[in-house]
Amino acid sequence: MTKLMMRAAMLLAFWSLGVAHDIEDKQEIKKTLHFQGSGDMRTVLVDNIRGSIDVQGYDGDSVEMIVHRTNFADSQDKIEEAKENVVLDIKEEKDRVLLYVDAPWRTDNGVHYRGWHYYGYDVECDFELKVPAKTNLYVKTINNGDVTVRNIQGEFEVQNVNGGIEMENIVGSGKVCTVNGPVKVVFSKNPEKDCKFRTVNGKVDVEFRSGLSAKLDLKTFNGNVYTDFDVVGLPRKATSFESHGRRKVYESDRSFSVQVGKGGPDLSFDTLNGNVHILKRED
Repeated sequence: MTKLMMRAAMLLAFWSLGVAHDIEDKQEIKKTLHFQGSGDMRTVLVDNIRGSIDVQGYDGDSVEMIVHRTNFADSQDKIEEAKENVVLDIKEEKDRVLLYVDAPWRTDNGVHYRGWHYYGYDVECDFELKVPAKTNLYVKTINNGDVTVRNIQGEFEVQNVNGGIEMENIVGSGKVCTVNGPVKVVFSKNPEKDCKFRTVNGKVDVEFRSGLSAKLDLKTFNGNVYTDFDVVGLPRKATSFESHGRRKVYESDRSFSVQVGKGGPDLSFDTLNGNVHILKRED
């Protein structure tokens, strides 16, 4: 878990609880977005703050976007201020489509929301996207929404803070990380490169195809690890030491590693409060 995400979880925990709003204004934004180039592999990036993200791969060349935007405020004047100050920045490039929710509480060091009483408004954006199946995907949100991804073939980096992540029918490799919520990933083809699956408060469930061959790095503090695969234990590494005169005392990092099959990519599973399930999905 990155320090930035941990900091965001602490700073924004109260934000996710929500407050009473006097006025709500809803909008629906529909757009068809195009890649300017003709390459086979494209990239879609979604950088949200508050709200859910749903991405589905399909047999097409464009990105079909629907954003359900809700402006919350304590007056009509503040509704207008929210519309002016919180904007969806859309960029269509040669091989990338970029969707970025910008707001006054964005800074160079992340998101620092000063609270309802400071701004008098807030905005929630729920994304629904259909993207070409062969797409590299980089998506993240922070509050009030889960992230779901289906039918994607490509590299991925999926992040959340206060919400879960679910991915299904995935071909590719990458990172899946949240703080408060479960992680579930179902592969339709076993990854050929390194992957990481992490949460702090939640369980980690990942399904692979039979015939998996990989190194599994496993870590949980308050939980257990379960797997359907036959594994062989690997030597535990000492990760740090303290010097006491001429002596050095090495300490373990509470993690352990096992090998499935002949070994292969490093697949990392990490949770603080929850179980880890590594399951075999029969063909």
